[in-house]
Amino acid sequence: MAEAQASPTQATNTQFTTAFRGYDQAQVDEHVKKLNAELANAARHRDEAAASVAELTKALSYAQKELSDTKNALTRMVEDPAGPAAMTERVKTMMQLAEEEIAELRAKAERDATDVRDAADAYAEKTRTKAQAEAEKLAADAEAERTRLDEETRQRLTQQREATEAELAERRRKAEQEADELMRTTQRKAEAMIAEAENRLTEARALRKEAYELRASVLERLTASHSALQQAVERLGADPGPAEADAENGDRTGDESGAKRPA
Repeated sequence: MAEAQASPTQATNTQFTTAFRGYDQAQVDEHVKKLNAELANAARHRDEAAASVAELTKALSYAQKELSDTKNALTRMVEDPAGPAAMTERVKTMMQLAEEEIAELRAKAERDATDVRDAADAYAEKTRTKAQAEAEKLAADAEAERTRLDEETRQRLTQQREATEAELAERRRKAEQEADELMRTTQRKAEAMIAEAENRLTEARALRKEAYELRASVLERLTASHSALQQAVERLGADPGPAEADAENGDRTGDESGAKRPA
């Protein structure tokens, strides 16, 4: 009776290890198994209390039967006062004590049965309430953990996207910088080539001018020589000799060759 009336032991709060997108499934299963065991224990206590009530009821019935038998025996004794078992004051006192004891036993049995039944019902209700609260807390914690993991995933994806965009922007900046540098280098090379070509063209024009001037000078000298020779021949008033004829022919050939040079 004392064991059945003892208050139930409360289970300690359980903390679960977090895993990816929730709690550790093995720990959750173990805790649910523990809660089921507590419910089974509550049911066992309730069944034991019911059995105790049945035993007390049986004992009460037996005590009531004994009381009835005693009353019948005492009644027979009263009805036959001349017999050896005549009723005395002592017998009356014993019967009164027996009735009081039986009444006390009945009241105690009823109190014990009520206490055991109330304790079993309270333990079962408390266990059910605790199990329901644990399940609700577990579901709320799992939802909170899922929300936290979703937020962490969103932040991680945002950081990765920002890092990727920053890397692409840096690559684009470097590519534009390299393209600008290549363009400047190409422009410098083109300007250098143009300057070199212009220098060569200037030199070619200078050489051409010098050639023209040299040709004009040669032609002028040849013309002067030819005129001087003609004047000499005219002054002599005679035909030129073979040597003079060859010289004149040579001068004429030189003049013709100079005239045929490209301008």
